[in-house]
Amino acid sequence: MKQLKLNILFLAAMLLGLIACNSDDDAPIVSVPDPDPDPEVVDPVVTGQSSNGFVMALRTTGDNETDYIVSKEDIMTGEISAVGTGIELTSWRFFYPVGQTLFSTGYSEDNQGAAYGDNGAGLIEKKGGFIFENALEMFGASDDGKTLLAMEIARDQPTRRLHIIDAGTGLVKQISNINIFVEPSIDPRETKISWPTALQVRGDKLFIPFQKIKNEFDDKGAAIDLGTTDPDEAFVAVFSYPNIGANPEKIISDNRTSNIGINGATTGLIESSNGDLYSFSCGAVMAGFSEASTKPSGILRIKNNETEFDNEYFFNVEEATNGGKLFSLDYAGGNKAIARILTNDTGNKWEAFGRTVFNQKLVIIDLEAKTVTDVANIPLHAKRYTSPILVENGKAYVSVETASDAYVYQVDVATATGTKGAKIIGKTIKGFFRLK
Repeated sequence: MKQLKLNILFLAAMLLGLIACNSDDDAPIVSVPDPDPDPEVVDPVVTGQSSNGFVMALRTTGDNETDYIVSKEDIMTGEISAVGTGIELTSWRFFYPVGQTLFSTGYSEDNQGAAYGDNGAGLIEKKGGFIFENALEMFGASDDGKTLLAMEIARDQPTRRLHIIDAGTGLVKQISNINIFVEPSIDPRETKISWPTALQVRGDKLFIPFQKIKNEFDDKGAAIDLGTTDPDEAFVAVFSYPNIGANPEKIISDNRTSNIGINGATTGLIESSNGDLYSFSCGAVMAGFSEASTKPSGILRIKNNETEFDNEYFFNVEEATNGGKLFSLDYAGGNKAIARILTNDTGNKWEAFGRTVFNQKLVIIDLEAKTVTDVANIPLHAKRYTSPILVENGKAYVSVETASDAYVYQVDVATATGTKGAKIIGKTIKGFFRLK
């Protein structure tokens, strides 16, 4: 009886959400005020960790895997370790840079976020912090590099809570409830909701690509899986910005490829220097799709000043790589992107996120010429989560994990050549950052 009541209440919420989405009126922002709108001003916490050189998010190995923020000026020689150094963090963490601020947020065991930056004297300081109800799992930034966009994605709720956070102070300015997509059903477990795969701001628009997932949960009300539906189409919700409405201005779709992005990646949609947006679609079972998409893995484009997919542009990456499927995509300057390709999709669901199959290769993609070039000297590897890849002066920095070890690699984007750097004493580096 209790579950029946919960289902009825949930269905009512679904129907209200659908009515809101179908309204001709531009719904106002539904904001949740900061619980402490005038927090006491406190001095930033200086950590003692250097902010010079490369700042990295390092995850250790062992029975108690832990995330650390470490720094090193030379990451092309020697070793990178948290032993005797680093800022120890709690639980599994997400990391996302905004300008020269690094945000770190907890996942399953910690509902706190923090902002780190340089204190002006060569040390990393914790500038501010905030809490959230459900894990923040999708991130983006304003064009001016002053604001973090972070989104809660509860598995059993259609509404998405978007946090607007000041990169200078690390404090939440606003929380808005937004409806990206919902398709109700008599059985709440059959209701389709959104799983966003990027928060991409361009000018006065916020683009949110998303997958459609089933709102599946067990008899106790716990979500059991991200059951993707409608895998043979790409979807993007377009919102106004910075005055973000509760509902999108429109949703655009394209049936030439599959749902955009993958779980855990924040770069489902990237912006090039000329303002064009490019999306990547995977559709692989190993990347979490309930069944493989019948459409090829590929790249779509939304031209600058446009809010529709470019009908004249589609890059069939799967065809260009003899069956490979995109697993990531990061802008690398000019007309280039750096990406990871699953060389096959022969594993079990979600297996690409583990450490049992090493079938990912690193490539450089020419977005205009529609070519894919394998990066030389980098072995096939595994990779689950990474922050947006750091690219500076034509060089990209990546963490490469094989069955036996993990190393930093520097990638020359122009020549598609990798150079092995420091050995990683740990499981992986989740991201490379600059704080000054």
